[in-house]
Amino acid sequence: MQWWCSASAKAWSWQWVAYPGVWLLVAALAVTYARLVRGLAPPRRDRALGWLGVALIWLSLDWPLGPLAAGYLASVHAVQFLLVAMIAPPLLLLGARTGIEAWYRGAPDSSGVRQLLAIVTGPLLAAILFNLVTVTTHVPMVVDRLMVTQAGAFAIDAAWLAGGLVFWYPLVVRAPARPLFAPGMQMLYLFLGTLFHTGIAIAMLIRDFPMYRVYELAPPMTGLSAIDDIKIAGGIMELAGAVIVFGVLTGMFFRWARADGERA
Repeated sequence: MQWWCSASAKAWSWQWVAYPGVWLLVAALAVTYARLVRGLAPPRRDRALGWLGVALIWLSLDWPLGPLAAGYLASVHAVQFLLVAMIAPPLLLLGARTGIEAWYRGAPDSSGVRQLLAIVTGPLLAAILFNLVTVTTHVPMVVDRLMVTQAGAFAIDAAWLAGGLVFWYPLVVRAPARPLFAPGMQMLYLFLGTLFHTGIAIAMLIRDFPMYRVYELAPPMTGLSAIDDIKIAGGIMELAGAVIVFGVLTGMFFRWARADGERA
């Protein structure tokens, strides 16, 4: 039974395929999110953004994006990475932050989950973990070995989501409070924390040979060669990634400037 999208030697077909593992993950996210905000009154905008994050996870992992990314096109795999690790996590956290902050304030100081959350989402460790996930899941040996099995493909997708949630948490959720993590430090954190992702994109763009066997040997479904596909993947990661990062940085800067003006 095919429960998760993985690489396959089958020729691509636009015939719909069910992936119940994806549905279970999305359902778990939806239930967790609904429970976090139950009984609270988060801003309507935040609630909508949270559900948008759930929808984007579903879109990126289910048919057709999921199987295309898993075993046919590295360029679609790059789109999937941006959706799962860079776009959906902050949306999910924006929607759930009211519930997370309320839970954190109500949990006893001795709570192991509370202490673990404070440690893992500390800015330095969060950035290290995110970049470790980003680099490891783009190493050719790792990709070629894991993407051919359902469990391996699931591990990569789950690592992207977990890494993204950890990385964006200090920027979105104010629990625990971090007085030293001021807006200027937050902007520096976001910029430096995404440099490894930029380096991977550049490595894809300057290659003279295909990077991943799983995509080089995949049954052809477009007129793209494997080297053109990997260069498009690098362009997507570089340009779309820059739009995401600098778009957020711009918003943070203007919010910081507005807050300073109000204090003055």
